[in-house]
Amino acid sequence: MKKLLVIIVLAGCLTSQALAQETPSLKYHECGIIFSGLNSFGLRYKYGSEKTKLRLSLLATNLFLGNGNNDNNGNGEVKSKSIAYGAGFLIGFDHNFPLFSSFSLLLGAEAGLSYSYSHQTLNRSDTVYSEQISSSFTPGLSFIFGLNYVIKDHLVLGAEINPTLYYTFQDDKSKKLNEWEDKTNRIGFSLATSGAGLYIAYRFGK
Repeated sequence: MKKLLVIIVLAGCLTSQALAQETPSLKYHECGIIFSGLNSFGLRYKYGSEKTKLRLSLLATNLFLGNGNNDNNGNGEVKSKSIAYGAGFLIGFDHNFPLFSSFSLLLGAEAGLSYSYSHQTLNRSDTVYSEQISSSFTPGLSFIFGLNYVIKDHLVLGAEINPTLYYTFQDDKSKKLNEWEDKTNRIGFSLATSGAGLYIAYRFGK
């Protein structure tokens, strides 16, 4: 009986020591900037372990503001004004698969919603000649395929390709000589793959 008691006590001590030596999974924060093309950029925040992270992204897209003048075959100067902008929000998860050195493969998925708006007017002799307005809402699901490189445990450089399934609700209106002549509502479903997006971030919490 005494031997059994000694064995139980020793087993308990060894188990306690082993548990005390276990290191809990470290959690990281990442804050960075993302770029996709010349007119799309945003902010991204990540939180999680070395392998799996939650990611939140805010995007600004299709930013444009322009003015122009054109003498329409001597019939009077036509002035044009255009404005376009868009915004989006994404939430998802990604998982790191170590490759070699500080490189890792990045796989995951994220869901999001984007909004875009454009407005163009043509004026002749200070009178609105024609006007076009377009707006759209686009929910979508993106798949994440990327490559990460970590410098000294804190600076993260990455590139991603994001094939996306999306559904678009679009509203187009146009008018000429102050009379609205066309209004269309369109709903579309598509699969698209944009060019590679670039990502630079700072990791902390290690």
